[in-house]
Amino acid sequence: MHMELPDLERYTALDTAGFLPGVGESIADFEERIRAVIDAQREFEEELSANGEVTVFGEFLLKASERIPAEIIAEADELTEKLYAFRSDHVPGFFLSRNIGPLWGGCMVSDTELPFSFFLIRGAFRKRPRWFLYNRKELLSHELCHWMRQSLHDVPLEEFFAYRTSPSRLRRYIGNCFIRDRDALLFVIPVFVLLGAVLIQSFYLPSFWVWPFWIMALSYPGYLFFRNAKARHWVFKAEKKLRLFGVQTPLPVLFRATTPEIREIGELADIESFRAYLDSKDELRWQIIRHRFLAM
Repeated sequence: MHMELPDLERYTALDTAGFLPGVGESIADFEERIRAVIDAQREFEEELSANGEVTVFGEFLLKASERIPAEIIAEADELTEKLYAFRSDHVPGFFLSRNIGPLWGGCMVSDTELPFSFFLIRGAFRKRPRWFLYNRKELLSHELCHWMRQSLHDVPLEEFFAYRTSPSRLRRYIGNCFIRDRDALLFVIPVFVLLGAVLIQSFYLPSFWVWPFWIMALSYPGYLFFRNAKARHWVFKAEKKLRLFGVQTPLPVLFRATTPEIREIGELADIESFRAYLDSKDELRWQIIRHRFLAM
């Protein structure tokens, strides 16, 4: 079903503001979700304005005095607009200086059952754009990317797109290695096991075999880098194909696509097959993508 231009313009405006339809999400479901998000945010703002503070999800005390100013959020919006053609002022953010770890920089907090999300970043960012290894603009834009793309439930490339906001080539490269919680654990635990094996060999049992522990310590990191290399290949191959098909801004298109769709685009032979592919995509998300970024 193809929409009339006024409807497309309205949904394009929502997309520009960071509201992305999910995979196969109907217009009615999308409208209901957007209303729920906006209503939840309005209720939050009203309570914050009236009381000066709000307890969210039963454990986070958010204070109006600790709110991140709009000009700091705008720094991140400039980056997300440049990379992915969206900027969002719908997600409130707050500085946090209490009960935080020594290396914590910030995060987005959301609940799968409730239509509300917010940012928390370290209080040190109130007066400076950098702290330790963290960059304030990168941190906020990274989380904004997660906020917009969360409707896709696309784990394999979620961190790839979020880490494109980093000024560091190293972080852009390795960011998508760690896409699940267990990845970091399985990366670190074998290293400590290896250290224990080396200590046993060095101080207690010289004949103790250490080489199996080296294999164990290197295997999962090797798998993570292999998986990351494959994911990067899928995106860059699809990006190259889109440029060959005349798409001027391929990255915003791929940002709104799922991993299977990105792989499919990368396998298209020519512009005719690309047009046929687009014709087969009649869901709301792809109508928006086609209207905004694909002049065909």
